[in-house]
Amino acid sequence: MTTPTLFVDKLEKVYEAGSADLAVRAVDGISFTAQKGESLGVIGPSGCGKSTLLNILGCLDRPTAGTYRLDGRDVQDLDDDDLAAIRNKHIGFVFQSFNLLPRMTALENVELPLLYGSVKSSRKLAAEALARVGLADRSKHQPTELSGGQKQRVAIARALVTRPSMLLCDEPTGALDSKTGRDVLDLLLSINAEGTTLVVVTHDLSVARSLRRVIQMRDGRIVADGPAAEVVSAFIASEARAS
Repeated sequence: MTTPTLFVDKLEKVYEAGSADLAVRAVDGISFTAQKGESLGVIGPSGCGKSTLLNILGCLDRPTAGTYRLDGRDVQDLDDDDLAAIRNKHIGFVFQSFNLLPRMTALENVELPLLYGSVKSSRKLAAEALARVGLADRSKHQPTELSGGQKQRVAIARALVTRPSMLLCDEPTGALDSKTGRDVLDLLLSINAEGTTLVVVTHDLSVARSLRRVIQMRDGRIVADGPAAEVVSAFIASEARAS
């Protein structure tokens, strides 16, 4: 049986606030798996636990309880150095705010994860990643010399340069106009089609509908999980009834 890229079982993240009745259960006992090459959206209202879940999946935060396996490896009890190594080698991050270093060129920004991992031929690999996202001719430009869409493509190249098994995206089109956002989404989907597992947290239901599968969260729990079109349509209907 194929090992899933993500295996999550009864995962919890509780933020203590001095007493049990004030504790915040940001993630409340959720379970799901995602197979290699799957595209998965996570939707729900602000404060439902989407970003907390993404931070746990990205090994940026530790769960309070439950099991999380990435590519078959239990990661919740690893030390900080091992978690950093997993983030560097197995996970690519794409954020709404791009998170590029302003005084570095596009090429230098893309090369950074390889330098942390002491990878040989890092400059060549970074140039190849920039070419993959259509920015070979912008390699010497700094972020201030790039459009929003170009910045996001640099961020995607940086996420891809270590050849991770999974891309985690937090509102990847949120800071872009609709056409540029669609171009970025198409790029992410093409990367997914090549076998990289794609997880996208988004408020944009058109982005969610473009994925294969969607999880809907509410109050730290999964309330729907299924084909994207079905989950998104049901979510829109429930929002309309509530209003």
